Amino acid sequence: MLRPPALIRFHYQLERQAWRMLSVHSAYTAANLFAATFLSIFIWRAHHDLGQVCLFNAVYALGVPIAFLANGWLFRRGDAGTSIRRGLLTLSFLYVLVLFLGNASAGALLLLGLMRGLGEGWYWAGYHLVTYDAIARGNRDRYFGATGASGAFLGVAVPPLAGTIIVLGTHGGGSYGGYQVTFGVAAATLLAAALLAGGLQAGRRQGFSLRGMLQLPHRNPAWSYVTWARLADGSTGFVLGMVVSILTFVTLRNEQNVGGFNALVGLLTMGLSLGLGMWLPARHRMRCALLGGSLLVASTLVYPLYLSVGALVLFGLLRALGGPLHGNALAPLWLQVIDRDPQAQELRYEYIVSQELTLGIGRVLSVLAVMALAAPIDQLTLARVALVVAGAAPILIWAAFARIGAPVAVASRPLQVAA
Repeated sequence: MLRPPALIRFHYQLERQAWRMLSVHSAYTAANLFAATFLSIFIWRAHHDLGQVCLFNAVYALGVPIAFLANGWLFRRGDAGTSIRRGLLTLSFLYVLVLFLGNASAGALLLLGLMRGLGEGWYWAGYHLVTYDAIARGNRDRYFGATGASGAFLGVAVPPLAGTIIVLGTHGGGSYGGYQVTFGVAAATLLAAALLAGGLQAGRRQGFSLRGMLQLPHRNPAWSYVTWARLADGSTGFVLGMVVSILTFVTLRNEQNVGGFNALVGLLTMGLSLGLGMWLPARHRMRCALLGGSLLVASTLVYPLYLSVGALVLFGLLRALGGPLHGNALAPLWLQVIDRDPQAQELRYEYIVSQELTLGIGRVLSVLAVMALAAPIDQLTLARVALVVAGAAPILIWAAFARIGAPVAVASRPLQVAA
């Protein structure tokens, strides 16, 4: 397994399973940056119809909670590693299917969207269990900081390479020749990640109770604020990512430039994520999140107003600064809320499914709203308005988490894994 340099290991004393999960997640992130980042652009190029992009993403959003529920009911006693491997293999098969279908892939949006939703859902079901079970509570900031830094580093290296391959592929393999290469690399990377995930031992559980999940806000009142935060996140963050990818492509005109822009944002994000993971004081967590949320909101007011290269660069700079300040600061809080429940160990999967169902509801409703407006409204105008509306989410998320109150005491060891 890959090990970090000695200096980073000194500051990031993570458990063995945490390092393995970080390696698996980095491979998953690399595959996403290689292929999933460009999926919406791939569909847009084929149809030039925002409604088709929304259709794919709506089915994808529906597939994620279905996967979480299936994981609880159909695969009742599986561990997190099995769920992660199932998700990674499903996503790998998705890209193999795209390779097989070739240019006809854009006509199989329902199947591809469902496969991506199931794959992502199974992956994240296992991922959340590992991060809860195998990572010591006192190390969660370090883990999420390392995850953010890894994602930012890959964001610097991978999108420019993928964008260059896509553009060069148009010269020798037709309009979608380069896409076939990137999807093939993504499939191979996900397969390698699935093999690496075989060593994950954390996250065994004993089935899933729908009744227990519905009672969570009553037994743990702070969970209702997490639910509101996730509803805001799902209702806006999903549309935000979809719209930004298309507007960035429209502004920069080809995938190579989109990849270079993502690299610039990732380069700025990487150091800040790593630093926050090592040195973020808990007492300043909410102040950092508020500052980051304000920068994120400002970014979504500037870019739609001008829709120029200069506005896009300013947008990227504000998001590179605001993203880690907001996201890294708030990332561990939902786990701390689960810790407040005396039966947290037994009900942790119910908490995870509750969160994902709320995200899924928000995602589906927001994508359907954009689909409903795609026909009567100019599509670029709709995309700009959607970006402004969705951009308010970080402040709403911060406000929900701010209502939770003081976090639970930090323990020096991870929770015991359930039998």
